[in-house]
Amino acid sequence: MDQEEHADLMACGRLRLASSCQIDFSVHHFLFFIVDSRQVLHARVMPNQPPSECVDKKESQPMAGRRVIRRQVLLLLGYYNVSLHGGIIRYAKEAGWALDDSYQRSGMTPVWWSGDGILSLITSPKDVRAWENFPAKLPMVDLSKGWIADSMPEEDRVSGQKRHRVYYDNAKIGEAAADHFLQRGFRHIAYLNVGNYWHETERIPVIRERVQAAGAAFHEIDFYHHFLRNAPNALQNRRRAQEWLTEIIRHLPKPLGIVLSSDDWANCVLQACEAADVAVPEEVGVLGCDNDPTVCHCTPVPLSSIDVNWDAIGYDAAALLDRLMNGEKIPMSPVLIPPNGVVTRMSTNILAVTDPRIAKALSYIWDHYAHPIGAEEVAREAGLNRRTLERGFRKHLNRSVWHEITRVRVEKAKSMLWVTTAKAHEIAEKCGFSGIVAFSKVFLRFTGMRPSEYRKTKNAAHLSTRRRAAEE
Repeated sequence: MDQEEHADLMACGRLRLASSCQIDFSVHHFLFFIVDSRQVLHARVMPNQPPSECVDKKESQPMAGRRVIRRQVLLLLGYYNVSLHGGIIRYAKEAGWALDDSYQRSGMTPVWWSGDGILSLITSPKDVRAWENFPAKLPMVDLSKGWIADSMPEEDRVSGQKRHRVYYDNAKIGEAAADHFLQRGFRHIAYLNVGNYWHETERIPVIRERVQAAGAAFHEIDFYHHFLRNAPNALQNRRRAQEWLTEIIRHLPKPLGIVLSSDDWANCVLQACEAADVAVPEEVGVLGCDNDPTVCHCTPVPLSSIDVNWDAIGYDAAALLDRLMNGEKIPMSPVLIPPNGVVTRMSTNILAVTDPRIAKALSYIWDHYAHPIGAEEVAREAGLNRRTLERGFRKHLNRSVWHEITRVRVEKAKSMLWVTTAKAHEIAEKCGFSGIVAFSKVFLRFTGMRPSEYRKTKNAAHLSTRRRAAEE
């Protein structure tokens, strides 16, 4: 850059040197890019601020006597995860890279970019088209298996393209999900299949096999084939999707553990459970995937989630790209990163107890609530004396054995009042109550309504929901 060009820039604002190509398109700032070989200079006008606020002195100090050439790496992440980005940044700092992450923030393909390598995560045809703007010979590593789903046109699939890939180990994720519920005594475990995406087609068989091998029942909730295919705009109409899920959840056997492909879908299921008056985690345990703190702590019930190890995926993918940029010949076989395990929160903590005998007692209550069981029988089945069992329930559930037995019976009765036309005395008998009088008194104590009042209230709400859906 000659003195005249430098003077022009200084007239507009102070000059900032940066080690990354982060682009700020703010209305109140102006960015100037001067490309000198493989160096990128950023000039940023920051009015009314002293130089100390505009320039990171440590970053902007030039190295005496020589010019540093940084490798330019582009991020094309169709799915953004802060831990993934953090892993990439960690390696980039060690290697001295300059990262361009403008695609994640602007959604626009940086067609002006020219550099040394690309890290991508293809999640849609849009990402495929962004990918195709750059030379095929450029070193690239993708952090997925490609954009593959039954719900997309054949021409948009990229599974056949040969790329170096680093992504999560779906078999290990499936095993972790199944074991999480099995170890907590769940005998019914479901998976919500939202589109036959590649990660789902790899996880579902593993979960099914592991669950059935343990003698439990596996249920696949096929959201795509039974709902989404017939309502293509359903994802834009979240209320309809949740109404469909609400009906499904009401009819599935309880207690039930549901595994989801993402934390966002787990949040959708939690809201459907809330709409169905299904207790989480007492009746339905919900397990997400990705362990995204921006979702897991903001759901109706704090969400348990599988930590797929995004940080390691990002770091290892960057390391692989570095080797490719160094000219190494590396086989195309994918690198699979195992998960860190399940981060347990309230949505599955009903059987997350240190004493397996308490878990066994809970499972026995759920399986035999319709019979005239009491605390003595439950203690005997769990291999405990009654006093120890009561202490365990107080410690882990903050309620007595009697309260848990009664709570389960009331929840089953609520479900029958909602989805069946059975008479109150029939429901009382099927839910383990000694008679209609006892049923009515206990139901009133737990819900604040008599069974007949509860049925009328819920039927009115149900008809209102169906009427709105029909009108739309």
